[in-house]
Amino acid sequence: MGLRQNLDMVAVGNLNVDLIGKVKRLPMRDEKLLLKEFVRRPGGGAANFAVACSRLGLKSGLIGCVGEDEFGGDLLSNLRRENVDTTHIKVVDAPTGLVFALSTLKGDHFLVAHRGANLSLKPADIDSDYIKGARLLHASSVVPEVALAVGSRARKYGIQTSLDLGAELVGVGRRKLLKIVELFDICFLNQRSYKNAFRKMPDKNGILKNFPRGLKVLVVTMGANGAMVTDGKRAVSAPTYKVKVRDSTGAGDAFAAAFDVIWMRSEVLEKALKYGLAEAAMKVQHVGASEGLPTMKELERFVRTRRQLSSGDLD
Repeated sequence: MGLRQNLDMVAVGNLNVDLIGKVKRLPMRDEKLLLKEFVRRPGGGAANFAVACSRLGLKSGLIGCVGEDEFGGDLLSNLRRENVDTTHIKVVDAPTGLVFALSTLKGDHFLVAHRGANLSLKPADIDSDYIKGARLLHASSVVPEVALAVGSRARKYGIQTSLDLGAELVGVGRRKLLKIVELFDICFLNQRSYKNAFRKMPDKNGILKNFPRGLKVLVVTMGANGAMVTDGKRAVSAPTYKVKVRDSTGAGDAFAAAFDVIWMRSEVLEKALKYGLAEAAMKVQHVGASEGLPTMKELERFVRTRRQLSSGDLD
């Protein structure tokens, strides 16, 4: 596949194979439980985001690493089927990243990740010639050095940026984290990551008070309770949609993709939040991070025809 010019979006970060199992409950120590369901699916935050954007109509590319193994080959083949440019994905001498995901019947979700080949991604891999024509550069679950390279290089070329905080960044300390976040336009984090970063659970007053300078939008996803977003001047929250949840793997990536796409078009917080929540709701009805991801026409139809939960529905 040749170098694709004039990409709308380039994602930077992890590619994984997701091993997803369902259990009635988590096992006790030294207890063996049988899985009720098991699937192997393509995943990884950056890959999920790129696929979601591609289905929404963006010309998407991806910068990352896979291993020289069967899993890596499968991931590359899947991305090509999804019309994601793979010319800047390196094949390295390390095992392809794996994520083990367990979901209980109550909806609890647990992840254990082996980064593998993903650890080979370096700042030098952020190719200026590849990214400078894009409208959006998105980083997901990257180490601090790569996040700094993405943010600073995008600033140089006037590219909009978004950052999805993963475990690699949340543990670096608040001061260093803020220096990284301030290089980006949009920052996504879940409520657990928000609490780790700011030492308290998110609320509208708190996210306004803790709004990082330089940032345009801060988004906090809250699972079944929807999400909250602020531009530093006002904070807006919205509930999720009423759907049957089968698997939440990749829901945050789906949310971020739709939010970014709508934000780039409208710069309206409420609309971007509504579409992000709708995209996540469509995804969680399917098992696997990229299963159920909609086209823009399908997403717009869902928003028109489905209702969001009220606060009373969440009790």
